[in-house]
Amino acid sequence: MHYQVYLRVRRGGTGIPYELARAEFLAVFGDAVLGIVREVPSKSRMWVDLSTTQDAVAAIASDLGYTEAILHLEYARYAGEHLCQTEQGRWLTGWVREGEQKIRQTEVYVQDKAALLQDAPSNRMFEIQEQGQIREAFGHRSHRAVSNLDARFLFNVMKAKPTDLIYDPFAGYGGFVDEARRRGLRIIASDIDPILSPGLSSLAPDCFCLADARCLPLPADHVDFILTEPPFRSTYRQSVLDSVAELRRVLKPGGRLILMVSADMQEGVRIAVECSEGRVDLIGVIPRNGGMKSPVLVATF
Repeated sequence: MHYQVYLRVRRGGTGIPYELARAEFLAVFGDAVLGIVREVPSKSRMWVDLSTTQDAVAAIASDLGYTEAILHLEYARYAGEHLCQTEQGRWLTGWVREGEQKIRQTEVYVQDKAALLQDAPSNRMFEIQEQGQIREAFGHRSHRAVSNLDARFLFNVMKAKPTDLIYDPFAGYGGFVDEARRRGLRIIASDIDPILSPGLSSLAPDCFCLADARCLPLPADHVDFILTEPPFRSTYRQSVLDSVAELRRVLKPGGRLILMVSADMQEGVRIAVECSEGRVDLIGVIPRNGGMKSPVLVATF
């Protein structure tokens, strides 16, 4: 079946590279992608053939972060008749003409922007404890919360199964924990900062503990995936690099460590992984506000 895909151009005030959005779509649909017919990267659009029904496409697409809409395309010969279409923002629905053909474009999936905005860090309340008092905070103000769209992207490229156990050792404001719960996946979380205890305990009441990532209270070969965003500040950099050997210890053989890091930490992570007899691959680079860039690295041991 023929589909036209509109990849997201922006999230928040930051653009989304076409290559990242494309990679996520292909990772999610996998073997259902029969081929990419055409691409217009400058407009974040591509035409694909999928071996999947429209209902199945809508269900699969519900977990995408960087895809705005998917349209089903039905082709017929144009016979000079008047065609009617409706503008839906970036795309048209109804019959449109293309040369000697007419194409009926039908929305199969449209991303729920209102729900995404509600779950964004700027709107997601998180309880922290300061000076013995618990108060409400919002992640984007303290730079400890990952974008919900970025979290979706990372989970999609991770491809965890419901039986897998995921671990976030730098849990921050719980963005990955929240996304795992939304998908019904198993996750445990920890962080060294006691200020975060109320919020993380609420998100993962049976699966959270305070812990230094350099000395984890977990047995060896315990988790299938480690997905985390370590702190970016230079004062924490060496501690993050020193944690790599411990993260490898708790990771099952064949498991993967997925890190969203600051650009100036990328080389240090590569060296630390190689010192632990591992290999690092770059999935892509996520742009952040203020011109910051976050490489997404996958380490295997």
